[in-house]
Amino acid sequence: MLKQTEFQEKSSEAGDPHCAEKADVTGTKLSRIQVGGTISAESTSEEDEGSESCGICFQHDVLDNVVMVKGKGPCSIDYTTVRGEGGVLKEVVVSRKCAEAVLRGAHVFVPGVLACSGCIEKDELVAVSVAMERSDGEGGWFVGVTRGTTLSSEHAKSQFNDEDRSGWFIGIGRAMMTRATLFREAKGVAVEMVHRAYNLPPFSGVLSGDIFLQNLPSVVATHVLDPQPGERILDMCAAPGGKTTGIATLMGDKGEVIALDRSHSKVLDIVRLAQEMKLTCIQAIKMDALKSVRVESTPDRISQDKPLGEVSNTARLTEAVAIDDIITNSTSEEPNIIEECSKKHLREESAQILAENVGGSKRDEASTISSTRPNSEATPAKKFKDDGAYASRKAARKEARKLKTELKKAAEPETPYRNGFAPQSFDRVLLDAPCSALGLRPRLFAGQETLDGLRQHANYQRRLIDQAVQLVRPNGTLVYSTCTLNPGENEGVVRYVLDTYPFVSLSPQHPQIGGPGLVGGEDVFDGATHRPWLRKGEEQLVQRFDPVGPRDTIGFFVAKFSVAAH
Repeated sequence: MLKQTEFQEKSSEAGDPHCAEKADVTGTKLSRIQVGGTISAESTSEEDEGSESCGICFQHDVLDNVVMVKGKGPCSIDYTTVRGEGGVLKEVVVSRKCAEAVLRGAHVFVPGVLACSGCIEKDELVAVSVAMERSDGEGGWFVGVTRGTTLSSEHAKSQFNDEDRSGWFIGIGRAMMTRATLFREAKGVAVEMVHRAYNLPPFSGVLSGDIFLQNLPSVVATHVLDPQPGERILDMCAAPGGKTTGIATLMGDKGEVIALDRSHSKVLDIVRLAQEMKLTCIQAIKMDALKSVRVESTPDRISQDKPLGEVSNTARLTEAVAIDDIITNSTSEEPNIIEECSKKHLREESAQILAENVGGSKRDEASTISSTRPNSEATPAKKFKDDGAYASRKAARKEARKLKTELKKAAEPETPYRNGFAPQSFDRVLLDAPCSALGLRPRLFAGQETLDGLRQHANYQRRLIDQAVQLVRPNGTLVYSTCTLNPGENEGVVRYVLDTYPFVSLSPQHPQIGGPGLVGGEDVFDGATHRPWLRKGEEQLVQRFDPVGPRDTIGFFVAKFSVAAH
């Protein structure tokens, strides 16, 4: 049985990034040697100020469609080289999620910057640090750094509480814009990393459409599903689409892959990725996976769930992107309907305010405020004007968001899947379930997770897998995976499936790269409720990837089920 101390040891390793990236090259026209050579050239061509090359590419010894990119770390960095006049450190502070991406090899992008020194010019070297969450003393967490803050100001001192930040630096980079420009822009590279605490090459724009960057266990889960050409396959929680495209390429782009996500923007991300990878068998659909099984009063035939008409998947995906661009693009030549709605709403309310106050004195204006806001105190006219405009803009934004949602719903194409899918209508189903993500690396902070939260994740996953079991055809395959270390979300869910559905059984997996599962049972170590995990002999039929050990991967879990006729 896994002891609490052992679980804490495995969890602590998640703070360090694994120093190996995996480039899935399935379906590319390039050879593994060509891909490896291109990646090596890109990593050595980075301006590195004399540091050693970080990219070492080699083919995986089991998966012939995977190129491994080896990094190194932690690296020693001399931050005294980025001090300006008077010995003041030139610094850029980024969010935790941005820092985690940097530790994985990314550059710093504009949205991730929170604060920086007052005088930063383009092409200057700057130290990059991370602002971590802090306890609010009431069981909650907050960052406490206002975007745009100038370091060394009194405001910054109060936000950082004059704490020693020497332990939060993650590297040195070159500023790609001035401080003033940085906080005006909405996107783009803010800092191009030169020295990193963990040295991994960036992959942005490298062989786009030919490779897809994934963690090794994610690639393994796709191979364990073993998709075959011509089959009908469902990816229930598909975003961002890495496993979806992996499935399609293993099928030779022959068959049908349905990818679900309940977020419209994430569905469009899958659409764009499929187009980038030139895959036409993928159909991305906005749908809550908890409602993926069609419920009707009359029996439904499986044959009713078939591709739409004679229109190709590529055409449908292109149309979906075009529709979203029409809704969201405010820089086109045509007037943006949402922006126009906001302006119209603002003008109408402003006119109403003026009409009510024409010819009135300041006292009359104060009375108007009291009558329109019964619970507020009378305020001067100037304050009324500011508050009125503010309230008007707020209402306009609310109406704009509402209209945008309605337009997106109206723009969603009619499909026979709007109300879910007929039971037993897929040859194979992949459920890469939402989870506590305690296995992700690097993960610099996980304080928001609670014991009750871990139980809730497990309950949610059981509801999802209830749907998945119903959608698999007799003699079909179901693969369940997560990126967490929590046994309640892994082995505990497997036990639930085996005990609930007698026609479902565990199947051997290929390739078998991870370690065995956990035998025993417990409920997140607090002893409140006992829930069994695997029984003796079942542990070799699942794969558990831990941050510790020679594999150097994220924490991950894979289980494969066979669904018999029932």
